[in-house]
Amino acid sequence: MRIAWILGWAVSAGWFAPLAQAAFPDAEHHFFAAEPKWLEQLRAGGRWDAVAGYSLGSLLLLQEAEAVMKLTPRVVLLSPVLAFAQEEGLGGKVPRTQVRYLARWVRRDPVAALADFYARAGLSGCETADPNVSAEELQWGLDKLALDRFDAPWPQGWTGYVGADDALLDAGVLVRIQPALNAVDGAGHHPDVLLHAWARDCR
Repeated sequence: MRIAWILGWAVSAGWFAPLAQAAFPDAEHHFFAAEPKWLEQLRAGGRWDAVAGYSLGSLLLLQEAEAVMKLTPRVVLLSPVLAFAQEEGLGGKVPRTQVRYLARWVRRDPVAALADFYARAGLSGCETADPNVSAEELQWGLDKLALDRFDAPWPQGWTGYVGADDALLDAGVLVRIQPALNAVDGAGHHPDVLLHAWARDCR
C-alpha cells in the first residue's frame, strides 16, 4: 500500500515517519510538508492507495477535496482541523489572538516558540527533530491556522480519528459536526494512538 502523508504545522517527516512505519510496517510511505506546494508534490506522485492528513494537513486536504479524490480512493484525517481558531466554533480550542502571538514569537525566537507549541500540543520528541521548515513556510501555515475554515460536509467515504483528550481540538464538537470521525479514548494531539486506531480498522 502506498500512503501519502500531508503533515501538520512544524511537524517533520523525520519525527513522523517512525510512527507511521510502526503502525503500517508493510506500507510504502511518502511525506509532504504543510507548505504551499504540497498539492503539486502530491500530484507528482501519481495515484495513491491512501492519502492521510495530520492536523493542518487535514485542513489542506479538505480544502482541495476534489483534486485529492482524483488521486486516491481513500482519504483519512488524523486530528482533523476544520478551523483552528476557537472563535469559528468548529472544534478548535486555540484563540485566534494566541495563533497570531505564536506567529510573532516564531519570527522573533523560532526555537523557543516551537518548543512551547510542541509542549502544549503534547508532541513529545518533536522538539528534538529538525523541522526542516523555512520561516516562510511556518508563517504560511500559521496564517492558514488563524484564518481558514472548512464547514461543508466531508466527502462521502472520508474518515478520521481525533483524540478524545486533544489539547488543541474539541473532539465532542468535531464528532457532532462530522459523524464519520472517530473519537479515540486515551489519545491527544500526538498521532501515535490515532495511527494505530486506523491500522486496526484496516485489518
